Amino acid sequence: MVDGSMVSVVRRAAAFVTLAAVAALVIPLAVSLQAPGPAGAAIVPPQNPGANITPAPGYSGPCGSLSDPNLYCPSGLTLLYGDRQVEGLAPMSLPSNWSSLTQPEQLFVLTDLERIDRGLAPIAGLAANLDAYAQAGANAHTDPPFPHYGSTAGSNVASTSSLGTALALWMYDDGPGGPNVDCPASGGGGCWGHRDIILGSYAAPSLMGVGYGASTTQIFVGGDTVDTPYFTWAQEAPLLPVGVYPYGVDASVLPGTSQTSAMELWASGQNMNITATQTGGQGVFSLNTTNCNLAPGETCNVAVHFNPPSVGVYTATVAVSGPNGTQNVLLRGVASHGYHLVATDGGIFSYGDAPFAGSTGGHHLNQPVVAMTAAHSGAGYWMVAADGGIFNYGGAGFYGSMGGQRLNAPIVGMAATPDGGGYWEVASDGGIFSFGDAHFYGSRGGQAVDGSIVGMAADATGHGYWLVSSQGGIFSFGDAGFYGSAGNLPLVRPVVGMAATPSGAGYWLVASDGGVFSFGNASFQGSTGGLPLDAPVVGITATPDGGGYWLTASDGGVFNYGDAGFFGSMGGQPLEAPVVGGGAYNPA
Repeated sequence: MVDGSMVSVVRRAAAFVTLAAVAALVIPLAVSLQAPGPAGAAIVPPQNPGANITPAPGYSGPCGSLSDPNLYCPSGLTLLYGDRQVEGLAPMSLPSNWSSLTQPEQLFVLTDLERIDRGLAPIAGLAANLDAYAQAGANAHTDPPFPHYGSTAGSNVASTSSLGTALALWMYDDGPGGPNVDCPASGGGGCWGHRDIILGSYAAPSLMGVGYGASTTQIFVGGDTVDTPYFTWAQEAPLLPVGVYPYGVDASVLPGTSQTSAMELWASGQNMNITATQTGGQGVFSLNTTNCNLAPGETCNVAVHFNPPSVGVYTATVAVSGPNGTQNVLLRGVASHGYHLVATDGGIFSYGDAPFAGSTGGHHLNQPVVAMTAAHSGAGYWMVAADGGIFNYGGAGFYGSMGGQRLNAPIVGMAATPDGGGYWEVASDGGIFSFGDAHFYGSRGGQAVDGSIVGMAADATGHGYWLVSSQGGIFSFGDAGFYGSAGNLPLVRPVVGMAATPSGAGYWLVASDGGVFSFGNASFQGSTGGLPLDAPVVGITATPDGGGYWLTASDGGVFNYGDAGFFGSMGGQPLEAPVVGGGAYNPA
């Protein structure tokens, strides 16, 4: 986006009394070509906004993120959509051929959507001759010249190459204090001139031209009986989809609870009679309405109610149909229990129904906490520090530790036995230390390891365990089976942790970029591998039934997959110390 404060815009409007008349600088005031009235709170000439329109801070509606462009939100239109929301208009519905349109065609479509969604008649089309006039203005960074025909005309220029930015400046930042060089800070006749030209009244047939480059220009000519349009609104209108946001519902609830999510539908560019038909998920998902009859620029909200009977993943499809076709929108709901996060200072963050049982946050520690493990059932968990110190809370018992004892290498992880009567600690050299009913089945201590050991997981029987190295190597002991490893794979980032399935017949590995590697009966449910992350992933935690997992990042971000629900995170919030792991809550 171009900063509006650094962009200058100028405008010119003209009324032609005869074909030979010299252009006079007047602003079209009469808006005579209208559909049945503007939608919502939209403002049309001769009225103008009371002040420049700016999206509210933290705008997160349709097109709230430039990092996720799609059919409705191509990169560059976030500012426009936020501005429209402030004025009381729905977002735009861009035609399905948007990505293949030329720059003049795209600006033409955006301009007509701004007109039609306010109840005004569309400009009929683009003319090559008018494009040439507009391009002459763009090349000279000035107002385009007018042709010597037509009955009414207007033109705009903005010193930006971004079509979306140019239109946003002309439409929403054209008043006092904006970049409009014709508008004094105290206000006056030159203010909102660009907007008035875009939303002005032009005699039929009305045509448009667009110039682009370092500057963007547009020219409007009403009563143009000379030019033949090469691109028309009539050919684009049948390609307009129903607007949908979000494009799919992803709900997370605790067992025995329900959640209602809002799905916004809107019409843009034409009247739309919209139907929403649910397929699948009966008794689990329900919609509060199945029909919306909308004028251009209007929205309706469909409440999607999710009421799962038990833990699991549930899906359904909603067919959203309008005058130009149908879109299938996925509904996905997860019912799961909650989880904990742990930071290096021993601070515990609990989400969902995971009960907080205590922490060392705010207390002095001899060494930082490096991992945690939750009890297989009930409200309890252990934390382990780099010196082998153990901190137990809730129903998790204390059975000893390596705290205060000499270690050849720091502790990096731990795992508990299935009955909660013991646990193992593992050091970065692969040394294993057993406590309670956790028995020793072997280790890599004193043996060569590619990379270093970064974590461990216990077998379902309690009579074995796996160790994982930063290179993805797996070392199995006791009755823990070997199901494969990432040791021979080219890793983009090092492996940082692992988790086992409830049956013990498989396991997942996770790398610091969030890449997930599945082995045995551990099913791949998704990953952040290849996605930009604010902070590296530090661990993986499986759901109690093994149908999903959470990835945890050092900034406290949580990424949920499969039947792992999302109930919150510390991502984006200040932390006293980085997060190093997590644990799943299982009340059974």
